[in-house]
Amino acid sequence: MPNNLDAVIRASNMTKKQVAKAAGMTPETLSRHIHGHVNMTLENAERYADILGVSVQKIMFVNPATPIIGSALLRDNEIIRTFNRTWTQGVQIPTYLGDDLCAVKYTSEGGYTGLWYEYSNAFCFYLKDPIINHYVHDSCMKHSCIAMLADEIKLPNQTATNIVAGVLYPEPGDLYTIDSPKNGIHFRGLKVEWATPYVSALFRPDLRGVSIVDIETEHSDCKECSTS
Repeated sequence: MPNNLDAVIRASNMTKKQVAKAAGMTPETLSRHIHGHVNMTLENAERYADILGVSVQKIMFVNPATPIIGSALLRDNEIIRTFNRTWTQGVQIPTYLGDDLCAVKYTSEGGYTGLWYEYSNAFCFYLKDPIINHYVHDSCMKHSCIAMLADEIKLPNQTATNIVAGVLYPEPGDLYTIDSPKNGIHFRGLKVEWATPYVSALFRPDLRGVSIVDIETEHSDCKECSTS
């Protein structure tokens, strides 16, 4: 049965050799436990959990991957976002995030030191259902979110786009204002196809035992788009 031992070790400050020694077993046996070639007993799992300072459940069970819906490239003074219609990869993290989230992976162009530098190599997480079912989630109101617009808008010193990040405010007639002072954005009278709230960010996936895995294909009805 698949287990979460490898991810928990990678998220710790210990090497596999150190874990094996502390557990009183050979590195080869540890490797067989990791890969499921030899089934872990509950006693094995309890020993690993005690050594690594986590619960037995974290050792025994693999958390489901969170689908990656797209990417965001940090470049000069802009963020180039790409939203994918088909989601084939996911983020797997030792800590369970829940089935209701999706992720955007951030990267940066070489030498980027701009306003959003801390997001380089980070993951941002959003509610998935508004994207799939095309609606504006109530939690977006007066909070940070990503919104898909019905029509493209021209951002300051950037290219036209139909997806923007910012704080959403309702207007009469099912229209919205989007405000983002950092990006120099303040647009009124926008028709929004969907908007999903920003939930959290993981800035150092390398320190949290994160891996990117293939997942069963997930689809959104939203058209593929590249944005700033």
